Order: sequence, then structure tokens, then C-alpha cells
Amino acid sequence: MKTIEEQLWDYIDGISTAEEKAVIDANLATDLKWKEIYQELLAVNAQLNTLDFEEPSMSFTRNVMDKVNLELKPVALKTKVDNRIIYTIAGFFLASILGIFAYAIYVSDASFTLDTSKFNFSFDTGKLFSPLALQAFIFVDVVLLLLYLDSFLRKGKHQPQKKGA
Repeated sequence: MKTIEEQLWDYIDGISTAEEKAVIDANLATDLKWKEIYQELLAVNAQLNTLDFEEPSMSFTRNVMDKVNLELKPVALKTKVDNRIIYTIAGFFLASILGIFAYAIYVSDASFTLDTSKFNFSFDTGKLFSPLALQAFIFVDVVLLLLYLDSFLRKGKHQPQKKGA
């Protein structure tokens, strides 16, 4: 919902719809508050219309662009993360995990029995690995190795050479 001032400015500028004009005309005829605000906004509008705006000189754009060109160009930020920070955080988490694991082993009682006679470890590998499955596995591994080798060689190609080396 627009405020009274916004509605009246649209009315004064002539950009309000026909419905809004009818509502504003009715409010101006009946409401004293609307009429006071309308008179104030008309006075402000008349003062704004009497102002004489200065135009910039013909060479204003050229002068501004010359000053902009004299400014130093900003350097792209290249942030580098210190590896010691990464190693410290990784070490903290690794030590925490090891500490929790050691505490869990210390608190638990290690008395358990494992009856291996229930497990059947004899299985036929011929049924698990067919020659076609083995060939497909090797093919996928070779393709992944070639993709990795390609990306590794491309990465080395794009690195700039060091001066004096």
C-alpha cells in the first residue's frame, strides 16, 4: 500500500491510474489532511520546477575518463592458504578421533568370543569374476588413468615458467 505522499506525488506527476485519480479526487474533496499534504507537495513541486540545473562542461566526460585512466589498476586478489593451518586443523581432528577411539577401547571390556566355525569361507571365484567383467573393469581403469594423465600434463603446460631457471 502506498503512503499518502506517494499517491499524491503520482497524482501530481500524472502517472496514477484513472481509478487512483478518482480515489484521490474524492479524498481531496472530503479529507482536510489530504488537502494540506497536497498543497505542501504542490508548493515543493513548484519550487523544484523553478530550479535551474547546471549542465556539465562539454569536456566533462573526457576529463573524468582521463582521471580514471591515471588511477592505478586494481590488482586481482590472489589469496593463498597457508598449508600449516590446514595441517594443524587436520592434526587436531586426527588426534581427536584417535583420542576418542583410545578412550572407547579403554572403557570397553574386551571379552568377546568369535566362533569361526559358523562362517563358510569357501567360495568359487569363477562365478564372481567373469572374463567380461574383468575386461570391463580393466578398460574403465585404463580410461580413468588416461584422463588423469591428460589433466596432469595439461596442468603442467599452463604453469608459467620461472625466470632464471
